[in-house]
Amino acid sequence: MMGGVSRSHWPNLLSAARIALMPAVLMTAIAGSRVWFVALILASLATDVLDGFLARRLNAYSELGRKLDSVADYMTMFTGIAGIALLWPEIMRRELPWVAALLAAFFAVVVYGFVRLGRAPCYHTWASKVLAAACALSLVPLLAGWSAAPFHIVVGLQALAAVEGLAIAMLVPSHVGEMATVWHAWRLRRESMALLTPLRRSRSSEAP
Repeated sequence: MMGGVSRSHWPNLLSAARIALMPAVLMTAIAGSRVWFVALILASLATDVLDGFLARRLNAYSELGRKLDSVADYMTMFTGIAGIALLWPEIMRRELPWVAALLAAFFAVVVYGFVRLGRAPCYHTWASKVLAAACALSLVPLLAGWSAAPFHIVVGLQALAAVEGLAIAMLVPSHVGEMATVWHAWRLRRESMALLTPLRRSRSSEAP
């Protein structure tokens, strides 16, 4: 315990702090402060990395934690896009098709989940975690005016990650929780089918 808060709650508190930070991030963009906008976005991304590390270190996984982390990710993305549009409008106009593609890829699994599964899957795949950091890093050369190529590459990889997420949802539609890769989903499906096969044979033999 620290400050009356169980260690298992630390990752959730960091995700909640990231959510609470977003209004301040947006206000810096409205105020026209590029320095404070970048500083607060970096602080938000740092808490994202830290809450994931603590969740693994403390084995503090929970459905609430996954949902908080996902909401924080969504809010950070929308706030970041809004801030870039306000502070770097010329770049946003030029990159708008790529930004739209990024959003479409990011939310494809969410929409599929609500339509087919009645919920938003929170798989937090390895690809999604790596791409979250890669997307943030790709903004450095983009906003500095050096090159848009890294950002375009990340958008393409995000599309592939979305395909993986859809494949996971199709392979194990009843799964709730983290799923590292589509290979892990395929393996889980095979294990589930192997357990069901004897049961089906037993029922078939008992049928008149």
